Amino acid sequence: MCGRYTLTKSSKTIESHFRPVRMSLKYSPSFNIAPSQISMVVTQSSEGLQLTGMKWGLIPSWSKDPQMGNKLINARSETLHEKPSFRESFKNQRCLIPADGFIEWKGKHPHYIRPKTQGLFAFAGLWSTWDSGDDPLNTYTIITTEANKTLSPLHSRMPVILHPGNYEEWLTAESNTLSSLLTPCPDTDLEYFEISTAVNSPKNNAPEILRPAGQRSFTF
Repeated sequence: MCGRYTLTKSSKTIESHFRPVRMSLKYSPSFNIAPSQISMVVTQSSEGLQLTGMKWGLIPSWSKDPQMGNKLINARSETLHEKPSFRESFKNQRCLIPADGFIEWKGKHPHYIRPKTQGLFAFAGLWSTWDSGDDPLNTYTIITTEANKTLSPLHSRMPVILHPGNYEEWLTAESNTLSSLLTPCPDTDLEYFEISTAVNSPKNNAPEILRPAGQRSFTF
């Protein structure tokens, strides 16, 4: 699963990674993105790629209960095509979720997972618009798959991380052609280390919470 992640790169780095893209939100780096928070999502429109803010926790358009999003922060890749909560979004509303790391717990011990390159990447995601008659709310979920060999000691699941060369395909191709993208990233791409339990609280959002456990200094 994926219950927390980070997006700490500059807006220029993010725009450059997804270029050409139009950014339409005020951005601040975050070291502890949690469910129900607003974060960056990349969608495809008639005008090209759009970087917008959405709430983490997908609320299907047909739902009568906005609290449903609290249970739908992740979507299993194996059942996207059949689950009512995700089926339509998988067909028509796929997105990229910018990130540069994520957090997984082994027991009570949180671990920070990031690319060995320490670069930016994108999770595969789905989004939906929920309209209660007031202001429409755009929400998203992160797709997960089985963990690769590197991460399996921590958890049996991991988020789907897309290769940049597959971004366009993920956003625009027919959903029944995408199964090859919904797989674990290569075992050698990621590294991880234990971090402070301060990350357990979404109120804590500073580089220090990602410092390797036992280290006094850390260059992020």
